[in-house]
Amino acid sequence: MKSWRVGRRFLTGVAALLTAATLASAAGAEEAKSGPPPSVRIRPLMLPVLSPSGQVERYTQLEVTLEVKDSLKLPDVQAAIPKLHDAILAEMYRAIDEGFVIRGAVANAPAVRRHLLEVSNRVVGKDVIGRVLITPTTRQSAWP
Repeated sequence: MKSWRVGRRFLTGVAALLTAATLASAAGAEEAKSGPPPSVRIRPLMLPVLSPSGQVERYTQLEVTLEVKDSLKLPDVQAAIPKLHDAILAEMYRAIDEGFVIRGAVANAPAVRRHLLEVSNRVVGKDVIGRVLITPTTRQSAWP
């Protein structure tokens, strides 16, 4: 009878340890999920600032960061950085032409982000990129 009680206590203790380990791993997984999403920085983009007459007055630089929805897709996105840079640069020139970027400033940020998100997902696959961040970095005068 005594061995049965010892065995029962032992099994209860093992069950408690397994439950605690499961809860700890679930909490660790939630902490990992709550961290910043994986992201990829695109090389800074050098964009012209045009005068009303169409002359280049100066240049401005923007950095684009793409947040990747699934960390397992991060290597695929990193491998596609040259294609992404090209597609994003072309889209930024379109944004200048359409008036979303005026005199070096992003005048319609939601539209530019939406366009960059669409272009990025076309390059790397549907629903791979979750969000686009745009950061102005520098401005410089045009060369004479």
